[in-house]
Amino acid sequence: MWSFLERLLDSSTFSPHGICLLWEPELIWLHVISDALIAASYFSIPFALAILVSKRRDFQFGWMAWPFAAFILACGLTHVFSIYTLWVPIYGLEGLLKALTAVASIFTAVLLWPLIPKILAIPSEAQLREAHVALAEEGRQRQRSEFLLERFREAEANESKIRQAQKMEAVGQLTGGIAHDFNNILTVITGTIDILSDAVTHNRQLVEITGLIRDAADRGASLTRHLLAFARKQPLQPSDVDVNALMVDTIELLRPTIGDHVDIDFCPTPNLPRALVDSNQLVTAIINLALNARDAMPKGGRLRIETGTAELKPSDVQGHDGLAAGDYVAIALIDNGEGIAEADLAKVFEPFFITKDVGKGTGLGLSMVYGFVKQSNGHVVLDSEVGRGTRVMLYLPRAAMASPAVVPERRQPDVRGARETVLVVEDDRLVRSYVLTQIESLGYTTRSANNGSEALAVLDSGAPVELLFTDVIMPGAMNGRDLATEAQKRRPGLRVLFTSGYTENAIDQDGKLAQGILFLAKPYSRAQLARMLRVALREEEAVVAQEPAE
Repeated sequence: MWSFLERLLDSSTFSPHGICLLWEPELIWLHVISDALIAASYFSIPFALAILVSKRRDFQFGWMAWPFAAFILACGLTHVFSIYTLWVPIYGLEGLLKALTAVASIFTAVLLWPLIPKILAIPSEAQLREAHVALAEEGRQRQRSEFLLERFREAEANESKIRQAQKMEAVGQLTGGIAHDFNNILTVITGTIDILSDAVTHNRQLVEITGLIRDAADRGASLTRHLLAFARKQPLQPSDVDVNALMVDTIELLRPTIGDHVDIDFCPTPNLPRALVDSNQLVTAIINLALNARDAMPKGGRLRIETGTAELKPSDVQGHDGLAAGDYVAIALIDNGEGIAEADLAKVFEPFFITKDVGKGTGLGLSMVYGFVKQSNGHVVLDSEVGRGTRVMLYLPRAAMASPAVVPERRQPDVRGARETVLVVEDDRLVRSYVLTQIESLGYTTRSANNGSEALAVLDSGAPVELLFTDVIMPGAMNGRDLATEAQKRRPGLRVLFTSGYTENAIDQDGKLAQGILFLAKPYSRAQLARMLRVALREEEAVVAQEPAE
């Protein structure tokens, strides 16, 4: 082996390559310059590859640059030796270098050919542009899909609100009808208890029994009032209310009611606009909410009452039938009690739904608040989380006027009649019989009718009638308001007193008593009936009046 290398590297027997060119200067320099340029170009390629790979480490086939650079470097060296052998015949060493170059070229080719399909799979510039356009279009389609999905979610949320409102409306219709019939029954019970209690004053045991019956009737009347409030069928008397002043008075009532274990913090907003709302019903709603907060804090806690202004935007009122966007007076009640489970939040305003233990509440407090606020053209929102407490927001419409309404003082009228004739129109036979008895016992003459047609027949007969005392809701095409209109056409100046368990907008406008309406809510006591009869028959007293049921 060593002798082979010696013979291969021995150049003493060889002549330089220049002899073959006859030492022609033109030929010599042509080969020198050409091989030098080729060698310089070959040597620059590995440096370019090294810079590319070092700068672009993410290049997918960067590892292939190193064997390719070694092959190119060997090619450049062969051209350097071609120049050197023009004068020095070291053909053996040149042959070894060419053999090394051959090995490097074979190795590079073996590595390169399997890469051809992968290299061809790299997208061209045109393909990249097409992919960019397709990606942009996909992005636009995704944005449209997200927009449509958001619209769908909004529509689904609005549909859920509408379904809930329809369900509440249906339940309201049912509860309103039940309350109407129940009020007719309670009217008879309440009135006859007054008669019975007067008759048994000498018997202590019977007096106690009549007291129990009266208490039960009062509880029934309270129940129907709550049902009517939820059904939004109670007559309201909205007025210009200073909410801050009303809250101060209400909190004074609340402190002994909810106990010392609950601290009340009141945070009023100065210069608060006045609200257009029924002040008595608002106080009742606040008390109901405060009692709920107290029950949610059996070990004590804090109730915070805040007042302020709020703006409901169109997006806030979407899906809430009858609610208008605009400025409202807001009342917030915030407690740190037990809170309400998320699964129950959608049902808290439904009548008779209750999260308390059996026997601890009727389940009508929140439903009454809901019905009252909705009937007042407001809005109510309840947020709660178990273990963190509850926040109830009431949004009440602002009053158009800035000054409080002035209520004139009235003297108490006499409760006995002067044989005036009262035409009683009542479709319920039991109630009609009771009312006739009571009115006659108060010193009046009575006539009766079962419906509007019969009442008009009495008036057309020429019989004397000073007062029309009519139920509002009656079977047939003519309700109490229609009857009053027709009756006053026949007898101008005829006084009218309305009564009902609920009005169903027959004599009110959206639950608010219209100007000049006299209304006695069922159930009523004998004393309330006597007072309203005198108010209705005395011209100087016959202004807007309403006698609430006790």
